Amino acid sequence: MRLIINADDLGRSREVNNAIAELFAEGLITSATLMANAPFLEDAIRKVPAFCRRSLGIHLNITEFRPLTAHPAWRGWLDEQGWFSLEAFRTRPLSSGLKAAIYAEWTAQINRVRALGLEISHLDSHHDVHLDLRLFGVLKRVQFQTGLRKVRLAENISVGHPQGWRKNRLWNWALRYFPPIAITTSGFTTFATFLEAARQERLPYASLEVMVHPGHPNFSKEISLLKEPWRQTLSLPLQLISYCDL
Repeated sequence: MRLIINADDLGRSREVNNAIAELFAEGLITSATLMANAPFLEDAIRKVPAFCRRSLGIHLNITEFRPLTAHPAWRGWLDEQGWFSLEAFRTRPLSSGLKAAIYAEWTAQINRVRALGLEISHLDSHHDVHLDLRLFGVLKRVQFQTGLRKVRLAENISVGHPQGWRKNRLWNWALRYFPPIAITTSGFTTFATFLEAARQERLPYASLEVMVHPGHPNFSKEISLLKEPWRQTLSLPLQLISYCDL
């Protein structure tokens, strides 16, 4: 199995940046995704070792921090600080105007990272917003406009359901085959779920992405697992790769 270990939220805070840079240096992760509208984006780029920058993607964001764009549709959607809100995304309808604003924002986030001299390897999103069915057309338009083809799947591995989550199969099929086609791994899940499933030998996938969240207090147990000699506990042969190898 070819395995990508991706660290989410790069740029979110100095603590997150330091933790991800450390894991890159130790060879414990193979990829990361940048939050282009986060306050510590440039700090993140300075800290990530140069040899790791080939596999840096965009963590598309419309649920935290200020937007990069000043679209009229944001009026009434942002919080009192002028920040994106996860609650707003989850509870308010997405009008055609908001979808246009999200398209402009995601494109601006990609362009900002490119303007800093980085080649973007892939796309995923903060709070999995790119997986929202209402935004499928927006995601495909972003792919077409930016030429980015490698995209994170909807989670399709859970212990007890070795063939994947059926509710996400159709979305993943559409992501891969609806133009412009997307290049994806065969499976996607969290690192902890991957370990549990792998120890039960329930992973019939040629390639797999697992996500981790370094620098977040709520995910300290996950990072402790990552730092253990977990590969020695698996009978499954693994090859660690990055998104550049996909």
